[in-house]
Amino acid sequence: MRWWALLALALPCAALAEDADFVFSGPAPARNFQPIQLIFLHLPFERAATLRAGELAFHLESAESNEIATSDGRIYARLKFETNRTVLGARYGVAPGWDVGIDLPFITRYGGFLDPFIDAVESAFDSTNGERDIYDENEFGDFTVLKGNTVVFEGDEETFRPGDLWFSAKREFRLPDPWPLLAARGAIKAPSGDADDVLGSGKPDFGLGLAAEHRPLSRVMLYLNLDLVIPVGPVTDADLSLNPFFTQAFAAELAVTRRWSLQYHQALYTSPFHGNGAKLLDGTVVELGFAINFAFREWLGVQLLAINNVSGVEQAADFTVLLALNSRGWSLPFAAKTPPASLPPLSEGALPPAVEMQPEAEGTPAAPAPAVPQDPTPISPELPPLGEEMP
Repeated sequence: MRWWALLALALPCAALAEDADFVFSGPAPARNFQPIQLIFLHLPFERAATLRAGELAFHLESAESNEIATSDGRIYARLKFETNRTVLGARYGVAPGWDVGIDLPFITRYGGFLDPFIDAVESAFDSTNGERDIYDENEFGDFTVLKGNTVVFEGDEETFRPGDLWFSAKREFRLPDPWPLLAARGAIKAPSGDADDVLGSGKPDFGLGLAAEHRPLSRVMLYLNLDLVIPVGPVTDADLSLNPFFTQAFAAELAVTRRWSLQYHQALYTSPFHGNGAKLLDGTVVELGFAINFAFREWLGVQLLAINNVSGVEQAADFTVLLALNSRGWSLPFAAKTPPASLPPLSEGALPPAVEMQPEAEGTPAAPAPAVPQDPTPISPELPPLGEEMP
C-alpha cells in the first residue's frame, strides 16, 4: 500500500527552523506485531543513549495491528481480527551510563476498525487482498492454527489481558568523535501471560542486543538496533521446537522544526519456528514505516508510526498503527551519581587576610598598598574531638 503519501499530507506545514537545538525523539518502539510472535520476547526499537543517573522515565505505547492470514497444508490456519497491544513501562538510571527497565503489555483482540481504511487504500492502488472477502469488515472472524489434528494456537476475543512481563538493562559506551554512540542491552521475559489464550509462551526468553545512534548532520539522527533472542521451548500442545531468532531495525529522523520531526523506519524479523512448511510460522518479515514526532518539552514527546508489511500478509501483521507517549526527567535520589571533584584542605593554599582600603584625600597621590605579611600558621587549626570544648 502507498499510504505514505497520506502521511506526508497530514504533516502540518511549517518553515524550517534556523535554531540548531533540535529535539530528537528517538525511534518509535516498534517490534514484530504479528499476533503469534507477540508471545515471544522482542527487544523494542530504542536509542543507544541511557538515562542520567537518578533519572526516571515512563512510557505508554499502544499498537493497533490488523491481521488477515490463511494457510492450508501441513499447517491449517485462519486468522482474522485486530490486536491492540498497550504497554506500560518505566526506566531508571541506576548509575552513569546504566539504566534498567520494566515493561508489562496488555492484549486486546477484537474485530477492530481498520478494515475500511485498508480496503479503500488497497482498492485505490489496485492491490486488493482476496482473503478479506471471506469475512465481514471489522469482524472477529477466527484465530485457529492446526498441525494435523493438533491444536497449535486457538484464541478468542480478549479485553486488556496481561501478557508476558519483561525486564531490561542497557549500558552506554561513548566513543570519540566521529564514532557513533553505542550501547549493549539485555532483557529477560517472565512467563506471566496465559499461554492457553495465546497471551504468552509459557516459558522465559532471553535477549541480547546492540544499539547505535549517530548524528551526521545537524538535522539528521540515525538509529540502528541488532538483537538476538533465545526463546525457551518447546511450546504449545504440538511441542514446537524453537531456534534463536534475529531482529534488525533502522531509522532515520529528520528535524523539520525544533519540536517536529519525521522518521523513516525499516525492520527485519526472523522467526523462532522452523520446519513447519508454512510462512505463517516460519516466514521472515520485512516492514517499512513512517512516523511523525512532536516534542511538547525536552522531557515529553509523542510519536505516531504507521507500519506496512512488505513481505506477505501470512507471516506478518498486515498493517499497524503505533502511538507512543514518552516522558523523562524525573529525578530520584537513589542512584550512585558521579562524586564532585575533591577540594584541597583548608590548611593548604589559604587566602591571605583582606586589606582594608583607606579613602584618599582629593589631590593627594595614592599611597602604596601595605605589604601583606605571610603567616605560616594555617587559618583552620585542627579541631578537637567531638565532646571536648573549644579553647
